[in-house]
Amino acid sequence: MKPSSIAKIIGFNYMLTTLILVLATSLFQVGAFGQENNIHNNSNNNKKYDIVLLNHNYNSEGLFSNELAGEILNNGTATIKAVEITGIFYDDQDDIIGKERSGTNPYAIKPGGRATFNIEIFDEGIKTNASSYDFTAKWKDEYLFSSYFTRLTGGEISRDGDDDAGEDDDAGEDN
Repeated sequence: MKPSSIAKIIGFNYMLTTLILVLATSLFQVGAFGQENNIHNNSNNNKKYDIVLLNHNYNSEGLFSNELAGEILNNGTATIKAVEITGIFYDDQDDIIGKERSGTNPYAIKPGGRATFNIEIFDEGIKTNASSYDFTAKWKDEYLFSSYFTRLTGGEISRDGDDDAGEDDDAGEDN
């Protein structure tokens, strides 16, 4: 076979491979958190990975530590495992003053399933200076192969002894 024929075959294979890759990637788009979403289906109800923060509460009445407890929902279509919730704490100038993390119970969360978390806070700087917090959630897919990440909105920390994350409990006046 002539060298020019080999070059033509290699060039054709390169063009064919490129065309296949372009067509395949045009059907799917990778979202901001690394999840694959079919862009031809405009419904947001079928995300493979979607974590929703259902509730959270900051409690400063622990004996040795404060705690930040909450519950998440796997609103996606796939099982998630090894979920790690991190609380990011801010002072009243919105500067980060610390982070604490915890796993969830249960370890594996099926689609539609819920899990709780309890972040214990021992750091005195966070316990005395934090005025607000946010969350990040990090998890792995069902096979523990790929990692994913999202940011979740937290709340305010009250310093009047009623640390209810800014939620109105209608149990009296807030000072």
